[in-house]
This record gives sequence, C-alpha cells and structure tokens, in this order.
Amino acid sequence: MTNITASTTGAQGVAEVIATFEKPIVFGMPGGHTVQIYDALRDHQDTVESVLVREESIGTVMAEAYGRLSGRVAVVMAQGAWVLGAGGIGVMEAHLGSSPMVILIDTTEGGTYSHHGPYQSGFGGYGAYDLPTAMAAITKRTFVATDPVQAVQMTQLAAKHALDGEPGPVAVVFHSDALLNRFTEADAARVFIDRSYLSPVPTTTDAAIADAAAAIKGAARPIIVAGNGVRDDAGLDALLAFAEALDIPVATTTSGKSVFAEDHPLAAGVMGSFGQNSANTLVGDSDLIIAVATKLGSTDTIDEKPELIDAGRQTIVQVDIEALNINWTHPVAHGLLGRAGDVLPRLASAATGVAAGGRMRVAQVREQVGYFEEIAASDPDAQVVNPRKLARTLGETLPANAVVMCDAGENRIFMLHDYQVRQGGVLMQPNGGGGMGYAVSAALAATYTHPDRQAVAVTGDGGYAMSLHGLMTAVENKRKVLVVVMDNQALGWVKHGQGERSFLADFAPFDLGAIAAAIGCTAITATSDDEVRAGVAAGLENDGVTVLVVKTNLTESYLTIQTSMAGVSHEQVTSKTA
Repeated sequence: MTNITASTTGAQGVAEVIATFEKPIVFGMPGGHTVQIYDALRDHQDTVESVLVREESIGTVMAEAYGRLSGRVAVVMAQGAWVLGAGGIGVMEAHLGSSPMVILIDTTEGGTYSHHGPYQSGFGGYGAYDLPTAMAAITKRTFVATDPVQAVQMTQLAAKHALDGEPGPVAVVFHSDALLNRFTEADAARVFIDRSYLSPVPTTTDAAIADAAAAIKGAARPIIVAGNGVRDDAGLDALLAFAEALDIPVATTTSGKSVFAEDHPLAAGVMGSFGQNSANTLVGDSDLIIAVATKLGSTDTIDEKPELIDAGRQTIVQVDIEALNINWTHPVAHGLLGRAGDVLPRLASAATGVAAGGRMRVAQVREQVGYFEEIAASDPDAQVVNPRKLARTLGETLPANAVVMCDAGENRIFMLHDYQVRQGGVLMQPNGGGGMGYAVSAALAATYTHPDRQAVAVTGDGGYAMSLHGLMTAVENKRKVLVVVMDNQALGWVKHGQGERSFLADFAPFDLGAIAAAIGCTAITATSDDEVRAGVAAGLENDGVTVLVVKTNLTESYLTIQTSMAGVSHEQVTSKTA
C-alpha cells in the first residue's frame, strides 16, 4: 500500500518515507528546498518527531550520537551548503566512528539556471560548488536524486546503506526537480513506501563457530576485547552472558568504553595509551583474543605494539558485522561474520565447559599493576579542582545508568582513565573525527534516546564555547541535561603538548557561568571537591539545563596518565582532534 499518487510531490514522498523509519526523528533547520519536505512533515507530526536546532553542527552531532546510542537512523535535514560547511563535524564523526545517519540536503541549484552559477548553487556546474562530490568524501555513500521517484527510493536506500554492514552516514542530495515535481501515475506504481530495503543479517556457519570454540577451549589465557559495535542492547547482553559463562576477562577499546561495566570482577578496563595498565597487561599476556565488534585499530593497539597484540604468538578470533573489518588490521585465525548479539550466544553454546579463570586472573593483575587507583583530594587553598579527581567524583556521584558524553581534548582522557562506568552506564567520546564541540549536542541527543536517564556532557572550556548553540537548543526544547565544564582557561592538550614553549593555547578568563545563566541555564561554579558534589546533586534535582563550571588545574595532563606500555603514539601527537 502506498500514499503516493499522481498529485504527490517528491518532497511529500520523502516525508512519507521518513514516517516509515523506526521511531523517526529529524534534527535540523529548514533551508533551501528542504523547506518543501519540512512543510510535508506537518502532516506527519503524530509520527515523526522534529527537533529545530540553531546551527547545523548541532543537528549532525545529535544524529551521530542518537545513532550510536540507539542503533537506529536519525535524519539530518537542512540546506546542503550549511550541512557541509557547518555540520561536517557530526557527519565525519559518524563516518569514521560507524554511526548510522541519514542526511537529506538540497543543492539550491536554481533549476534551469544552474549552469549560470546562481546564488548558493551546489550542483557542480560552472561557478558553483560540487555538493555531491564534497559529501561523498565524508559519508559512507552519497546519492543524487533528480526526480521524484529517485527522491523516494534513494531516501529508502539511504536508510538501508546507513544500517547494513558497518553502519555510517549516508546522504541524499536533492536537485530541485526531485522535490518540486509531481509523480505521474506510472511513477507512483514504481515506489513502495511500505516495503523494506534492508539486507538480511549475515550468519556465520556452524562449522566456523565450532572451529572458533575449539580454539577457545584450547587456550590457557583467553581475553575478550570489545569495541563500539557492541552498543546495541542485544550485543551488550550477549557480551555479558558470554564473558560470565566462560569466565573470560573483558578489556574494551577507547570507543568501546562502557560496553562492559568496569566494576564487574571480569573487567580489565580500557586498553591503549590512556587506559588502564590492567587491560594492557591482561591483553598482552593472553594467548587468545576474542575481538568483538572492533577493528583493532592502531589507536587501540598503541600503534600495533607487539607486546599488546601479536598474531604471531596469539590466536585471534574476530566477530564483526562487516566482512571488510575482519582481517583488516591483524590476520585472524577465526573470522565470524555477524552481529555480536547473534554470534556470541552460539559461540558460548559451542564452547560449553570452558572455565578460563578470568575472575582470578583479573584480581591478580589489579593487585599487581593497579586499577582505578586512588586520587588525592584537590587542594582546598588553591581554589581549583584536580581534573582527574573530578572525573572520579562524577563516577561516584552520577546515577549508575547515566549517559555521559565527553568532548575532545584532555577532558575525555581524564574521563576515559578515571571515570569508572558501572552496570547500565554509558560513556561515549568523539572517537572518529574527535572534534571539539561534541559533548553538549551528544548529551542533548541522549535525552531523546534515553529520556528516563540522566544525560551529562563533560567538556573543556574550549569545547563549551563552541557549544552555545546547543545549550540554547536544550533550553528551548526543555531538556534535562547536566553540563560539566572543566575550566582551566586553556587548550590543555595543546598547552601540555607544547611543553615549555606554549603558544596560542591560553584563553581569557570569561565568566562561563554567567554566559550559561544568560541563555537560561541554571549556572553553578565549583572550586573544590565538596562544591563539585553539591553541584552535581543540584543538577540531578533540576529538571532543566544545569551548567556546572568547575575551575580545574593545569598540573594534571594527558602525559601524566598514559599507560606504562605507551611511548609517543599517533594519538598523542595530534592536537585539536585528540
């Protein structure tokens, strides 16, 4: 059954498709010819939730975080020039970090005048910029629709490609004719609004499962390395059940932090340059690695240190939804294609009887090398807070199931290393592109994916200044968000990386709380550990947006908490994207 008739415009057809998405939501702002789609969405207000943002980057980051948290596509819709020019942060993050997203944008090309380079034209003709080519560089796939049938079918295919295999952002670039023109009767018969274009989920063979299970049974010190791709509910449950059934320790990658509770007796912590020595020790000492929904990239393996992972001395079992990811960075002995939620239960059943002594091994390593070690209280006379202590305090005072979003820079390193995620909690960072200005918009998205849980943004003062549009959007939409700002009046990562020759890394002492209050937030400033705890408590009680500005010191840095196995890695020599 279809609602497309000979009188339907392409824009109305696109709105019909959006309404068929699972829990459809649109983040964006009307502009160009996308105004026609927004107008058509007026007839779908009972089905489609539309969120007006104040700047395109807010919309793309919200959609990226929404997709990563929920496993569903969110739609970003706005004028193409500004999604490309202002909104690239969220699109690039989704592309590099594998988050599903559908981007619906127009070329504003001027119709029959497009070859004369009219104002804002983006269809690639003379005097115009080439929007489709530019978007193709930062998306999983980009479609170009030139008529109403393509507008509908390509929107359906965008959702397919965003979700199938390794997720990612997919764009549909509309020519004006695709949205303004109407279907013919013959055209209407070619579209199927009520049909799904999604591919079947790949399933690995029973023989491959049996071979991998035999390798696990023969291992003396197996370990699980879990990545970001485990975040859907089925994957999280399957990972926990698998680890407990076989008594195997679990280390997570940086992007996988919080897919396994860090207070669990099988938790090794985060591996890599800025994770825990316990994780690196257990991974390095293992004779078999079960890599689940992770590419085992160089960021996680400290630039492929053989002391951590070495296919020559370790057997690697890799589980991934995307075939290209298996055997990408390390040769594996057993590649299992499929979703973690489907593969791990089958693997556990085939490996019945394995008892890998994981709890005992984890306890011994924690005793030997430490695990979330104690951090000294901040100096009350200095009127600044140790940022590592702040991260630890947030882990102790926020609800266990809080959804915490970090920004780029040192704040995310402190949270990665010192914030201990408890069962049911989420902590995510911009791990793909790693741009500043991410946390507030991502936390705002969490209020839509998990409206019954506390959404928290942790950012530095640099990222905070880039997020004021997001704060305004949060206030306008009456969202409940706690924003914690580490205010050290500097670009900490840059300043510490420069050493004794610091240059262009310091900020003027703006009153960040006053700025938040002027926007309509509840503003609190903390200069001690006790004031941090009081501020968090007040923010949890507030039903609106709370901005807790914490004055932090510059004594701690990312350099002081790197793991003992790390030298100077690729991640450390980057600056803003750290």
